[in-house]
Amino acid sequence: MIAFAIAKRIFIQMFRDKRTLALMWFAPLMLFTLMYFLFTSSGTDTTYKVGVYNLNPEIVENLEANHMKATVFSSEEHVAESIKNNQLVAFIAQEDAGPIDITYENSAPAKSAVVRAKLQAAIIKLQLGALTSLAQQAVAANPSLAQAVPQQPAINELYLYGEEDSDYFTTISPILLGFFVFFLVFLISGMALLRERTTGTLDKILAAPVRRFEIIGGYLLGYGFFAFIQTLLLVEFVVHVLHVAVAGSLALVMLITFLSALLALSFGVLLSTFAASEFQMVQFIPVVIIPQIFFSGIIEVGTLAEWLQFLAKFMPLYYIGNALQSVMIKGGTLGDIGNDLLAIVLFISIFTGLNVLGLKRYRKI
Repeated sequence: MIAFAIAKRIFIQMFRDKRTLALMWFAPLMLFTLMYFLFTSSGTDTTYKVGVYNLNPEIVENLEANHMKATVFSSEEHVAESIKNNQLVAFIAQEDAGPIDITYENSAPAKSAVVRAKLQAAIIKLQLGALTSLAQQAVAANPSLAQAVPQQPAINELYLYGEEDSDYFTTISPILLGFFVFFLVFLISGMALLRERTTGTLDKILAAPVRRFEIIGGYLLGYGFFAFIQTLLLVEFVVHVLHVAVAGSLALVMLITFLSALLALSFGVLLSTFAASEFQMVQFIPVVIIPQIFFSGIIEVGTLAEWLQFLAKFMPLYYIGNALQSVMIKGGTLGDIGNDLLAIVLFISIFTGLNVLGLKRYRKI
């Protein structure tokens, strides 16, 4: 068949183009590894520097026991200069028994929030210590009060999904997996067909007695093979090298990822028909790819406005991210992700059909 002949030619071209193969097969591994270390290396042991003036020593002690480095100042004058010169996250001052005044550096609001939470925890710990001391004194004076003091019950924590040490990377790893496959296949397939069009290869194919669906089928078959290899490499690398937990079936993860690659392939080929150069192809990325990232699960879609939730239904990455999260985090089965898979297959069918119709721009067969 003509489709197999086109696919064979693509095989030969791709195996000769080592740079494209490296981009398609090994770039996702490096990107995923980088994201893994970026998110997992930021532990909870980060120390924050704060300046204190006339603060209760017990509060200072509680702060330092909670990953805070307190520098004691003899004056609360020139707070701004003290923060800048000593690279402080905040300056905490108190006038005798008066209120506590906090000045935050606040170039990174997240750090300010951490200091605020740790200071509140230190104050609460001080108050609880005082209450406990009073309670012990009261019980010592009147032992019958011991029965009136409620005992703290034991707390047993159970998790429906994930483990106690699950981190943010565990949540976004399915989304990253789907996105890297989708983006790179989209870019490579679109550029490849565009190059064939601009170099005249596509015109030569169209000059032969071949049907449009055979041409598109050949491209999907040829690049689909390399997308399948990419899926195997990336999923195996993520699971067995980076040890990302998969609660559900690994075969389902591979199926979703492969369908994501086919979707990106058909989408990239479609958009390449509207681009006259590689630069125009790149210009599509901020229009059709980047907006989808925000609906892929990075931001909880259920918390968005209703019209944005409705808009998410038209984003392919929404279904890809949802399906991968269901399987990898929640242990979902084929029945649980059936609607997402149906939507992905529907997108592939629509884009493939539009690709066949799009070839009419170059020749009517």
